[in-house]
This record gives sequence, C-alpha cells and structure tokens, in this order.
Amino acid sequence: KRVLVVLDDIWAKVDIEEVGIPLGDEPKGCKLLLTSRELNVLSNGMDAQKYFSVGFLNENEAWDLFKKKAGDCVESCDLKPAAMEVAKKCAGLPIAIATVAGALRNKRLFEWKNALRELERPSSSNFTGIAAAYSAIEWSFNYLESEEVKLTLLLCSVIGHNGLVEDLLRYTVGLGLFGGVNTMEEATNKVLTVVANLKASSLLLDSYDDEHFDIHDVVWDAALAIASRDYHMLVLRDHIPKEWSDKAKMNSLRVISLPCPQIVAELPKEMEYSGLSFFHMAHDDSVAIPPDFFRRIESLKVLDLPSYSYLPDSINHLIDLRMLCLRECLVEDITIIGELKNLEILDLAFSRIKELPKEIAQLTRLRLLDLSWCGELKIIPPNVLSSLSKLEELYMEGSFVKWENEGVVDNERRNASLDELNNLSRLTTLYVRISDIQMIPKHRFIETLNRYRIIVGNHRISNRLPREECSRTLAVQLYTNICLDNGVKMLLRKAEYLYLDLTRLEGIKNVLAELNKGNDFPHLQRLHVVNGMQVQYITMNKIEFSELRFIKLEWLPQLISFCCQEERCSTSFEPLPLFINQTNHWSSNLRGLIISGCGKLEHLLSPSVARSLVQLHRFEIVHCESLREIIFTEEIEEEEEEEEMNNVICFPRLNFLRMAFLGNLISFCSGNYNIEFPLLKMLEIDGCPKLKEFISESGIESGMHTLFNKKVAIPSLERMTISVLTNAKMIFHNELPPDSFQNLRELSVSDCWRLKNIFPALIAKHLPQLEHLWIRRCGVEEIVSEGEGVEEQPVSFEFPKVSSLVVEHLEKLKCFYKGQHTIVWPMLKKLTTDCSALLMIVGLEDVRIQERKGNGEAVFLVEEVIPNLEKLVLRNFSDMDQFPPDLFSRIKVFKVDGGFHSGSSYIFPLFRRFYNLESLNISNFDFKHVVPCKGDVGTLSPIKNLQLLSSKNLKHLWRKDSELGHILSSLQTLKILSCANLKNIGASSLSFQNLTTLEVSNCKTMTNLVTPLVVENLVQLTTMTVSYCNEMTEIVTNEGDYHQTIVVRKLKCLEISDLKRLTSFCPGSYTFNFPCLEEVVVEMCPRLKIFSEGVLSTPQLQR
Repeated sequence: KRVLVVLDDIWAKVDIEEVGIPLGDEPKGCKLLLTSRELNVLSNGMDAQKYFSVGFLNENEAWDLFKKKAGDCVESCDLKPAAMEVAKKCAGLPIAIATVAGALRNKRLFEWKNALRELERPSSSNFTGIAAAYSAIEWSFNYLESEEVKLTLLLCSVIGHNGLVEDLLRYTVGLGLFGGVNTMEEATNKVLTVVANLKASSLLLDSYDDEHFDIHDVVWDAALAIASRDYHMLVLRDHIPKEWSDKAKMNSLRVISLPCPQIVAELPKEMEYSGLSFFHMAHDDSVAIPPDFFRRIESLKVLDLPSYSYLPDSINHLIDLRMLCLRECLVEDITIIGELKNLEILDLAFSRIKELPKEIAQLTRLRLLDLSWCGELKIIPPNVLSSLSKLEELYMEGSFVKWENEGVVDNERRNASLDELNNLSRLTTLYVRISDIQMIPKHRFIETLNRYRIIVGNHRISNRLPREECSRTLAVQLYTNICLDNGVKMLLRKAEYLYLDLTRLEGIKNVLAELNKGNDFPHLQRLHVVNGMQVQYITMNKIEFSELRFIKLEWLPQLISFCCQEERCSTSFEPLPLFINQTNHWSSNLRGLIISGCGKLEHLLSPSVARSLVQLHRFEIVHCESLREIIFTEEIEEEEEEEEMNNVICFPRLNFLRMAFLGNLISFCSGNYNIEFPLLKMLEIDGCPKLKEFISESGIESGMHTLFNKKVAIPSLERMTISVLTNAKMIFHNELPPDSFQNLRELSVSDCWRLKNIFPALIAKHLPQLEHLWIRRCGVEEIVSEGEGVEEQPVSFEFPKVSSLVVEHLEKLKCFYKGQHTIVWPMLKKLTTDCSALLMIVGLEDVRIQERKGNGEAVFLVEEVIPNLEKLVLRNFSDMDQFPPDLFSRIKVFKVDGGFHSGSSYIFPLFRRFYNLESLNISNFDFKHVVPCKGDVGTLSPIKNLQLLSSKNLKHLWRKDSELGHILSSLQTLKILSCANLKNIGASSLSFQNLTTLEVSNCKTMTNLVTPLVVENLVQLTTMTVSYCNEMTEIVTNEGDYHQTIVVRKLKCLEISDLKRLTSFCPGSYTFNFPCLEEVVVEMCPRLKIFSEGVLSTPQLQR
C-alpha cells in the first residue's frame, strides 16, 4: 500500500533516517510531505522535490472556516453582520480565523461587538482571542536569524502595506542597521536578501511588483505590537495614546511614525525625545511645524517629512542626521540643508525646488541624492555635483535637463555639465534625462556605472519604458548625421535594455549597422526599436547578441528584414521573411518577440528560425497589414533539402501567442507542416478577416476550412480569444482527438459572422476544465455540431466547471445541438443570453421536441440542469411563461432588457417565481408604471437593489394605491437612469427605511426628486447623487404644511451636477440637519443660488 508520511512545522533540517523514516528502494510507495514556515528549510536543508505555498483563504473559504469554528449561531440575524466583520479582520489567515472564532464561540452580541472594536485597534494584550495568532507570529519573529533581520521586519511594519523596497533600503542605511556594509550596492543586496528571507518565512508578502513588498494585516498588527512593547517604536495610525503625555515613557522612544494627518494636529510644539533616531510625519495642510520642533532631538538619524511647505529653523540642530526625505516638498529654498554635514541620503523627489543651492556642495558625505521628477528644477550651479565626492547614486529622471555643453569655461557656465560626473569616482548608479546626445562627454563617461537609466531625447520616452526590468537602460532618440563618441559607445556596450526612437532619423535604412559600426552588444537583453519611417533593415547577423532575450519592433512601415539585401543567400526577388536562417546564433535565446506596425512585411519567420526559437515565451504580431503568413514555407535554397526531412515545427516554451489586426493574414503556416505548442496557455486571434485555417494545406482544395485541424497541437491551452474572423467557418475539426483541448478554461468567440458552430460534439463532451464561455455576434446556427456517424441515442453534455456563460446576438441560432441530448451546467452561476437561446442552453428545446413527437412525458428538472444559477442577464425579453416555474427560483441577480419592443404593460408580476431575488436591473421597457395597482405585488420577493435604465415612457415608479411596503422597506440601492418622462421617485407616503444609496441621472422631465416626508424617511441613506436632469429646479419640493425641521440622519455624501435649472436644494424655509454629512460636490449648476432658505446644520462638513 502507498504510505504518506507528514512532517509538520519543520524549523530546521531534519535527519529523515534518524526519526525512523527509511529511505532508499525498500519503501517504494512511501511519500513524504513536509510543511514549514521557512521556504529555505525545505529548499536548502531538506532538498524537497516540489514546493507549493499554502496561501491565504479567499472570502468564502474564510467564512466557511469561521462558521465551523464559531458555530452555527453566527448565521443568526443578530450576530451575522458583526461576525462577518470580525471574520474579515482575520484577513484570510487560518490561524487567526481559528483562534478568533474559537474564542467567540457561543458568545453574546455585545462580546462580538467588543471583539470587533479591539480587532480594529489590536495590541498584544487587549484581546485574548487573537493571542494565539500573535503568539505564532511572535514565535516566527523570535526565530529570525539576527537582530538586524528583526529590526528590518519592524521597519517594514512602520512602512505598512505595499511599501517601497527603496524606502526600506534608505531607512536602513540612515539608521546604520547593517554592520559590515560599506557601499549602497552592498546595502541594496543585503536588503533584498533580507526581504526575500522574510517572504520565505511568510512574514512578508509579494506586492504588485518587485519594487514593493506587502505585509499581512495580522502580521502587521503583531509586528507593531512587538515594536511598541520591546523596541521603543511608536506608530500612531488613528489616535493619540494616553502615554503621549508621559514624558519619561515617550523620552525612551527610538522610532516615531505618524502616518495619519489627523494626529499631527495634536503634536507638542517642541519634541523632547533625546533617544529618538527615526521620525516620520505625514503632511497636513492645517498643521505648521513649530520653529523649535527639532531643537532637542539631536540624536535623530532619519527624518521623513513628505509634502511640507515649510522647514523649521531648528532642523539645523540635527547634526547627526544621515537620511532626510522631503519627497513632494513645496519648499523652494532648501539652503538650510547644506548645514547637515553628516547627511548620507537626501531625497527631494517630486519637489518644487527651482534651484539646487550651492550650499549642497558642503554635503561631502552624501552617498545618495534623489532629484527625480523635480519638474521645476532649472538651475544646478557648476561644481556642486562634482563636490559630492562620496556620491554613489544619483537619481534625476524627469528632472533637470539644462546641462551645459562640454568645454564651456567655468566663468561662463551657469549650470552643471555632465562632464562633472566623471569626477565622482564612486558613482555607480545614474538615472537622468539628457535633451541632446551631443551633451554626453566625448571621450569617457562615468566608467564606474553598473546601474543606469539614461534617456536621451524627448521626455515622453520615460512613459514607454518598463520599470526596473534591467539594470542598465539606455533610451536614445536618434537623428540624421549623428556621430557617436566614446562616451555614448561605452553606454551602448554596457546596456542591457536599448530603446531606439527613430522619429527624427532620415535617410538611414540599416539602423543597427549605422549605430554600432560592427561592434557587439555583449550585455544587451532587450531591444526596442520604434518609429523608423525609412528603416528597411536591422542587421544583427554580424553583431554578437549573446544575452538577447526580447525584441520589440514598433511602427517600422518599411522594414523588410534583419539582414540587408546583399547578405541574402537567395537570388529570388520574392519577399523573404523578416528573420531568416542567418540569425540563428541569437534567436535560440529569445524569450519575447513583439512585431507591431510593420506594414511592409509579408512573412515573418523561416521554418529553421521558427525551430530555433526554443526559449520563446511570448509572441505578438499586431497591425502588420501586408503580412500573409507567420512562417514562410517557400524555403531559401540552403534549407530546402533539410526541410523535406522534417515537417514538424515546435515552439516548446511558448506560453502566449497574439495575432491581431492582420488584414491580409491567410494562415500561420502553409504546406505540409505540423505545428506544436506544447506549453501554450493563452491564444488571441483578433481582426484577421481573411484567416480561415491556422495551417493552410497548399494545393489541397477543400470546402471545409477549419481553424484548427490535426496539424496543430495545443494540448495545454487554457485561454482562447477569437474575434473578427469574418471568413472562418469552423473552429475545431470534427476529427480532432476528443481531449485536444481538455485544459481549456476560457473561450471567447465574437464577430465571426460566417461561423457555423463552436464545437464538434466530441470536443464539447471533453472540456472538463472550461470555466468561462462567451459567444457574441456570430453567425452560428448551433453551438455543438453533430459531425458524422452520430448515434441515435441521446447525447449527454456536461460542463462541470462552467461558472460564466454568455450567448448573445446570435441571430441565426437554431439549436444547441440538432440531435437528442441533455445538458447539465452544475456550477453555472452567471448567465447572459436572450429568451430563445435560454431555451436551448438549458435543453428545453429538446424537451419540447420530444413532447411534440409524443415520446412520453419529457421532464425538466432545474436542480439537475442549472442548480446553482444566481445571476441572469436576459436580452430581448419575451414571454416568460414558456419556462418552467422553478427555473428562476434560485436567481439572486436579474438584469432584463426589453429591447423597446416588449408588449408587457408591467413587468413586476412576472417576478413572482424569483423567490430569492435580491437585485433587479430593468432597461429598455415601454411601460408607464413598474408596479401596477394593489393585488399584483403581494407575492414578490423583497429586493435589495433596483436599477431602472432607459424606460422612456415610464412616468411613475408605482401607482399610489400599490401595496409596496414589504418591497420598498428592503431596498438598499435605487438607481434611476435615463427615464426621460419620470416625474419623481414616488408618493410621500412611501417609506425607504433601508435605502443607503440613491442615484438619479438623465431624467429630463423630472422637476423635483422627493418630498420632505420621503427625504426624512430615508433614515439609512448615506449617498445621494443627482445629475443631468435638465428640468429639475429643486431636489426636495416645498410642502408648506410640513413641520419645519428635517433631519437626514446618515447622509455622508451629496453630489449634484449638471442640473441646468436647479435654483436650490429646497425652496422652503425648513431647517435641514445633516449630522453625518462629510462631502458635498456641486458641479455645473449655473442657476443655483442658495442651498435652502432655512437653517442648515452640517457639523462634520469641514470644507
């Protein structure tokens, strides 16, 4: 028997044999599962063969676990809202969910509310329910290898969610956290290593890119608690603690961070924390930093003051300050900074300084200067930069560009020159924009650089470059008669990413040959060439590109080839492919190839080059109007004999293929070739109107063209998009093996008007992974075709994982499948279709056929066909009586479009069969009332969300005598859009006691919105939006007999815009009280003179 042995929660290398697990050949069936919080333990210590991360639970999984641990009581009406909020605070962390839910099991409501309050302001002592989670995290913290790593994690908690690794680096250097680190490069490597190890320990998380890190909420709270308790760190996120007035306690603090502007206003006028080494304070317009604020904290080493417009004079007392961040600073005169002689890092990015003062030259210990995106910086005095003799990193992208030309004598210079940077012998990093390539020093340029991002030319180039994909990026806007000196050539030779903008280049047909004169690019990884109107060749076969991984060619309308005409072996004048066999020496390393806007290309690859692309992961061909084939099969002379022996072309690593807007593309490849994509997961074919077959068999005339036949193998395909293939008739060949697309998860087909069907029956029956299927605007007559030799027995189609299905605008659709069949959609939750197609999708048209044939009683069971359908979007509404009564019983969200041709006077009575309906969206109906008179609404489901759109004849939402109490009392959201004849939202007797959101827009004849009684009954309303109602003169109408005070209790946001005739919110002399109103937006209301004639109270409205 097979045996699984689990070693749980390993913290160090374990000797497998010593603990009694025999290794070797004897226990052949034994498998070993190891779990650890430390990835390095598994990868380095235990040599595990496979690794996978057990991530955080999604919202549904987290709630299921929470319910299991807390008990069924959390489903009660009283407890559930609080319980769900508590569960969310656990943020998907299993240990937090288990401990919190277990602690609250069988507790009363006030205990749940107290738990929620404490979770919103957690600490290590105020809530015992989270103690186990904190204990586990603290155990992980204590297990970290050194005090340096522990402090790094605590600094990460100070920075918070999605923090910049660069900020962390600068803080650690400023604090001198790492011993034995002597350069910025060494510090960078150290920080990256520590961050990677913290991620491996699950104490940090990946963020949206490599430049950022993230931290789980529970880990964050635990780390802040540890920082406060053991490391004298204070991060105040939302309130000032009582300890703030305890001078002895506060005097011991080493780190203070005040990220919330509201707290800043409560600061003391003078700081007295003699041991403080780190201080960060968020910006607040209403708070000015007192002049003596920093007089008594001379030990401060890191100061971060973003966006401030004033620097107190006491800053010059910070004699030990090593890192100063004034990002987005509004101070124009920063002369005082020159007195901070021990400063090592100065960050002025995004600041409004216009001149870098000459006093900055006194900062002779400065190692990093960041002037990025200081758009107003126009003056850097001569010799200031060259005086910073210890400078290692200089960031000036998007900033100063007025460099003096080389050779200008000192007494005539007003600004710095790039030649000054040659004097900085330690400079290893430079980010800068240079307006003209001739400004780069001719003989040499900073030979010590090992990381740079240098942009020469137009500032718009910055927006087109990827961030930090390569260490050395050179972007150059070339122009005619350019002469490259040694300084530029050095940058070219060392570049890893080369971006060439040829907009101003004229008369050059062979760009790389002209640029480099035969020299190699030994480090180049990415080549990006754009806007070459006259470029015909990009010669690469005589240049060494040993590291080239990515090529992107954009808008080169005359491009013919990667070798010039005289280097071609063929004597034919027929168009040859862009890449031919001479380029094989570098193509075997290529991972990405994007060709866009190369209108003269007719072919792209030769078969031999296609075979050489063994590392290619991403392949895109876009906007190449003349392209007829991707692979050119009329071989060059040297290849013909070899190709006769080998008719397979394989792209072994290709993951993504996109072919879009190729007006003349006939095929990917023609001839007797088989194309294999063993790892292709995403395929997009869009805007290729002449494409009928992926592989065109030359010389074979056949009336049955299929996009994919036996010559194409894509076994791993997960996502496929096919659109605007106006000549394609079939997608899948009938004779394909049934499992050819068994891994397909998403299929989208649109705007293919000659397409007859989507799947053959054999393929449709073998799509076990399909989750999303979208079919729009096509000429299909059937979704699944019968094929040949179909048996007389009914065919069963089951789509076990499809959760989202769209079938719309299929004007020729006749059936799902012509033969007898049944359909099952066990996981379908969202369906968008029209009434006629709905019959086919659920198999009802076959049921009706059997009834008409008299083959016994046909039975339709909703619980077997679509048991989990929750959202239905129905186009072109027609008679719903043709559907079984229970078909809609489980639907929670229903969107219905009448298409302006529905004959129904009312629509609400049709929803009596929607027993669980929560949200209703009605559009394009001609009725005058949504709900008719009494007697028609008693059995309707009390919905929570209602939206009415483009019902042009609608005058009233409901009749005055309609019994709507149980419906309106449940409404939480009401949106009325583009109902041109609607007068108002209802009679004054109606109550919307749970309505939280009200939006009215483009109701052109509406003169007022609500009565005073209605608005006061909106006791839960938090958001009101009214816009584009041309005739509206008032929001609340004036009813003279109504009492004088109107309280709108919970309204937080009021937005009124584009109301051309609005004169006031309410013309009456009522007293309006808005106790919670925080935001008011008024736009494009030219006649508005006064909000109300009466008294107005808005205590929360600040500005």
